[in-house]
Amino acid sequence: MPNLVFALKVWLCVWPLVTLLTAGLRSLAWELPLIVQAMAVSGILVPLMVYVIIPYLRSGAVRPKGDNP
Repeated sequence: MPNLVFALKVWLCVWPLVTLLTAGLRSLAWELPLIVQAMAVSGILVPLMVYVIIPYLRSGAVRPKGDNP
């Protein structure tokens, strides 16, 4: 069950980032092909997730009160 909770936390971080990056890229470069837009979004999102968001979630910084390790 803890893996399911972690997966939910990761998804809750990924979904708004994908939405914002896609909307931002669409407004800046709407004429680019979809594959190029997807490559740009994933090129920004994957390093952000690997080096910032997942380590932050793993550190327990978002652990609820009363949840002891």
